[in-house]
Amino acid sequence: MEAQEVAARKRELKLPKLEMGDGVLHDQEKYYSPEIMEREWETLWTRVWIIAGRVSDLRKVGDWFRFEFGRESLIIVRSAEDRIQAFYNVCQHRGSQIVDRDFGHGNAFVCPFHSWAWNIDGSLKRITDAETFPEKTICDNPGLTEVRCETWGGFVFVNMDENAAPLREFLGGLADALDVYRMEEMIVAKDYSVDWPMNWKISLDAFMEGYHAHARHPELVRMIDDFNFEYDIFGNGHSKMVIPMWTKSPRIAERTGLTEELRFSIESAGLDPKNFEDRQADVRPAVIEARRKWAERFGIDISDMTDTQVADDGNYNAFPNITFNAHPEGVLVMRFLPHATDPARCRYDVWVLSVRSSDPEFALPFYMAVPPETDLSGKGERPARQYVEHGDEGLGVVLNQDGDSLPMVQAGVQSRGFKGIRLSNQEIRLRYFYEEYARYLGGVK
Repeated sequence: MEAQEVAARKRELKLPKLEMGDGVLHDQEKYYSPEIMEREWETLWTRVWIIAGRVSDLRKVGDWFRFEFGRESLIIVRSAEDRIQAFYNVCQHRGSQIVDRDFGHGNAFVCPFHSWAWNIDGSLKRITDAETFPEKTICDNPGLTEVRCETWGGFVFVNMDENAAPLREFLGGLADALDVYRMEEMIVAKDYSVDWPMNWKISLDAFMEGYHAHARHPELVRMIDDFNFEYDIFGNGHSKMVIPMWTKSPRIAERTGLTEELRFSIESAGLDPKNFEDRQADVRPAVIEARRKWAERFGIDISDMTDTQVADDGNYNAFPNITFNAHPEGVLVMRFLPHATDPARCRYDVWVLSVRSSDPEFALPFYMAVPPETDLSGKGERPARQYVEHGDEGLGVVLNQDGDSLPMVQAGVQSRGFKGIRLSNQEIRLRYFYEEYARYLGGVK
């Protein structure tokens, strides 16, 4: 297709009003510098709200899970029917970590080294052979060190800064926008964790823009409009983009007729694609109507959702390191965590949340790659966390395509030949993110 033909089929981008520079960014060392990694830890990670896990993994008093990120390890526990607490996973005797599993249950935490024990509310339960310690050494009855902990949307957040604003205040308009999806009622349908060979920001960057879709995801642009996104910001670094679905990219050559991928999408909505071969403009309203009827059939209340929320992919970023791809029936949640010591590595966590359904005909969006045999009733055990290598088919084609390209970015930004980062308006969320990032690293926040 000629460039002028493509341009004619693109609309003016809907961009938020931001007072940001438009020059080349010469700060690529943020992707590989050990010094910047250390500054991030002290000025960012220890001062912001971070998702540690799901409330649904703490159903009973005594249930706990471990959350490890960077150099820290935390224990999140339901210490009472109406209370969830977080503690550093460290013994107050000689510093051994206490738990070494992802999930567990009990009425105490016992250090495996010398058997000191704490109650699940963090208070000291036992010092083995306490009579052999000088009184001044243990007179404070050393409890576990607590970390701030709050919940929203069915997620447990932690913050190592005692003076940080409350969670809901920090999330602000982002939480207001996402509340309609009622993630607190959803269950975990998939839980994957991957060690990725790139800085956490390089991996996150890819999921805050759709500019790469035509190059990395050729099948997607045949069923989404990868150019005419809508963008918005919420304050505190949070942002979103809306990915139009049930259409095709203005970049592709087929100006009339449906692509095979679009036929597949239309069929997945319970419609016959043959009825839309010459009526592509009618696809979207028909899909919206069909999806509302579909939701009613499965008992999913979407009466307060807009047509855009019903039909399209809402991609939200919770600063600094979470993305939500939100749909009425489920949400793809991705978490990007720094490596403990290597700025060129990160941990990439993928959760899929689903509404509860026992109907065998209920299905989540295909790109979430949830096996059809997965129990989505919410009555059984949640799927086990799987630690996998990049390329595992459980991640799905789209995420593996991203994983293929990002190590090349990590290598390239460290080249002497790379002269700086140049961002288009399609990457405006990256500009907004890095302005907020700079405020933390610069001590403004």
